[in-house]
Amino acid sequence: MNFKKLICSVFMLAALCAAPLAASAAPVTAVRSSVSPARVRLVFDSREPVKYTAEKNGLQLVVTLPEGTALTQKPVFKQDAVIKSITIPAKKKKKAQVVIDLTKDCQYKLYPLKNPDRLVLDIYRIPISKTTMQLSGGVTYTYAQEELNGRPLVSYLVSVAPSARLELRPFSAAGMYNGRGSLAKQAAERGLVAAINASYFDTDGWVIGNVKDKGNFVAMDATPRSGYVVQGNEQKIVRDIAYTGSVTLPDGRALQLKGMNRARIANDLVLFNSYYATSTKTNQYGREVKIKNGRVVAVSTAGNMSLEPGCVVLSGHGTNAAALAGLRLGDHVILTQSLGSSIADAATTVVSGGPLLVENGRVNVRTAEEQMAPDIARGRAPRTAVGLKPDGTLLMLVIDGRSSASAGMTLAELAQYFVKLGAVSAVNYDGGGSSEMVINGKIVNKPSDGRERLVSIGLGLFIK
Repeated sequence: MNFKKLICSVFMLAALCAAPLAASAAPVTAVRSSVSPARVRLVFDSREPVKYTAEKNGLQLVVTLPEGTALTQKPVFKQDAVIKSITIPAKKKKKAQVVIDLTKDCQYKLYPLKNPDRLVLDIYRIPISKTTMQLSGGVTYTYAQEELNGRPLVSYLVSVAPSARLELRPFSAAGMYNGRGSLAKQAAERGLVAAINASYFDTDGWVIGNVKDKGNFVAMDATPRSGYVVQGNEQKIVRDIAYTGSVTLPDGRALQLKGMNRARIANDLVLFNSYYATSTKTNQYGREVKIKNGRVVAVSTAGNMSLEPGCVVLSGHGTNAAALAGLRLGDHVILTQSLGSSIADAATTVVSGGPLLVENGRVNVRTAEEQMAPDIARGRAPRTAVGLKPDGTLLMLVIDGRSSASAGMTLAELAQYFVKLGAVSAVNYDGGGSSEMVINGKIVNKPSDGRERLVSIGLGLFIK
């Protein structure tokens, strides 16, 4: 039976069950119903806590309501894909029964709610299941198929206890350098127990976010965004991580850095280090200066200057190329960099994404403050996120979406889900077709593109 007919059937049920009840102070005063892709719901309204029993025998579910309930016998309503019929037999011993005949063996949940008092019966149209396995000492992986707000949902959760001898660190999905590549391949080659995608990126692998690994800058972004931070032995979710950088020349002039480890554009001043590539990959229309230990060690107008560990290259175009023209070998320059937060500046690991989801145990989705694009801020989509519990337990979460098996989440739903998991803080990362979880080198979720999307930055569990 199609979904339209199902809606009609449940509306018919509502009309049947909502017939006038006894004028006395009946425990159940009305019955409401709703239908969704993942469940059929009946709600029994009451003036007081409802006493009830439920018994399932094969394909029949019987709900017995308390004395004083008056439900009128009505004809069986039309069949649908899950519910064959709902009937209200004659009262037995002053109690009313609702008999639900199912077309297949369905899971159900019957539970009371307060303010106001009511009894809720959910009959699930999808299988509800949860499987947990141990990945290593202190690390568990949980697969769950469930429903959220009436929609099917599939989630993948890795929980890392503080006692685990693993640490969450960023890595390039392209291999040694910035770019785009297979998260699964890199996770397998690095022997990671678990990995997820992280920061946003452009089509050429330009990282949109701030990334630090072992105290070294990997990528930068001036837009204030929230991210995961490790300072000493403490993990944190920090808001308003925003890069600023400058270079002070021998004559005292300070040039503002406009980017790091990305393509150089018009009138740009970009800082490159060895995380980017073996060279800057720039053209000849600019000027580049290599710096080591605060001193100029090479100058070039040919472009594509080599990059080595321990050195950085300033690459200028237009007005910024002209500003670098006065530098000579041996000149002393001062490079200043900050992430706008003393915590992030002192941290060894920083991976920003955004927006913030949970702060101090409460939902706080900062889409406007973090200038998130509408395709991220609105709607329901596959999601990737990281959260922290009060005891320091790390939560790595991926949600499937854009399919009949899993509808995905809004950012508000994602934040509420983390609160339900016990998180006191959480941050969102790149979602949609990028959302991916890899366990022991294998992709465990179902990316919405139908295949693995090449991404830029991953977050993986490395041995400490």
